[in-house]
Amino acid sequence: MPKQAPKSFAQAARSGNPQSTPRFTLASAHPEYESLLRLCDMFLNLPMEKVLAMHQSGFGASASPNRGGAVSSGASRAPKMTTYGPTRCQVLIPLDTPTTEVVVANAATVVEFCNRGLVEAHSKLRVESVHKAWDGISMSINFVASAAELEVIKQWLKKVTGLATSTVVEPHLPQSKSFLKILGVPY
Repeated sequence: MPKQAPKSFAQAARSGNPQSTPRFTLASAHPEYESLLRLCDMFLNLPMEKVLAMHQSGFGASASPNRGGAVSSGASRAPKMTTYGPTRCQVLIPLDTPTTEVVVANAATVVEFCNRGLVEAHSKLRVESVHKAWDGISMSINFVASAAELEVIKQWLKKVTGLATSTVVEPHLPQSKSFLKILGVPY
């Protein structure tokens, strides 16, 4: 039997025969597999791993088989475009431009000193990185910070940068409750 030429999506969609007699198939036994089988039929020249990756990216892991070969019972649903939480895992500190440049230039030292202060305060919070953001800096942290932890970060940031006591440093958490989630980006 000669090998079939690859079909476009439109050709594959039109090739279905609605007048055919119903028969038992894997897709009829497990409706979750129907979309995967359609992808396999449409892209005959692709390796199975790539077809599975396309299916998972389009329908999520809930529509693909798990280790035991069984299909998870969750219905496939549209991805959620907003999410809670990750934006609050940072501390925003408004600073003037020269101070921001000093902090960003010494980012590794700032992270080290702030973490030292948090350890001394018996906190599980850790600063992971420091970046210039908006009109100041943004510190990425591993949990949502409490008011006491924000105060520790404030004190140790002043120590490491040598800021005068009159310099206003007011760390705060972001105020938005949700944000647009870009699919495929870890945060």
